[in-house]
Amino acid sequence: MACSEPDSPQDAVELISMAIEMASCEKTMRAAIAQVVAPFNLSENAFFILVLCHQNLRKSLSQSKLAKMVGLSPAQLSYLVEQLRQEGWIHPQRDPNDRRRQYWTLTDDGMVRLEQIMPHFRDAWQFDQLPVDPQTLVAGLRKLVAILGASLNCRPVASQPVSLSKPHAA
Repeated sequence: MACSEPDSPQDAVELISMAIEMASCEKTMRAAIAQVVAPFNLSENAFFILVLCHQNLRKSLSQSKLAKMVGLSPAQLSYLVEQLRQEGWIHPQRDPNDRRRQYWTLTDDGMVRLEQIMPHFRDAWQFDQLPVDPQTLVAGLRKLVAILGASLNCRPVASQPVSLSKPHAA
């Protein structure tokens, strides 16, 4: 499937401007997250791993999927998951069909750690100053990712809502 061309040069400029703003937003948000989690001796990427493992309590996440979702190389992710495992915050499981594959789940201690960190985001982030509520903003970004992924014939990395409430049983 070929990518559709913008209707005008201005469309392309707007798309590029949006990409630049989104990249800047991601960098700023990562820096803000790093500032919140630093007092807990976590990097933002380690925090992301804990949150992603929490969001997938019903099924373990493969190490390769975690790497893609966090945006790290497999070697970088291996280092981080080993640190988190040594802290007792995540637990590995080997794939019974392929011993080379490893899956990660959040431990009870990992959940306690997340519950200690999350209240600090309320103080650090001023969501009430956004022009739209965060859920609407995230929904719009997910739709944009899906549209762009479809137009490029690629599969976007799926994201999930972040919440520390207990997932519903399937």
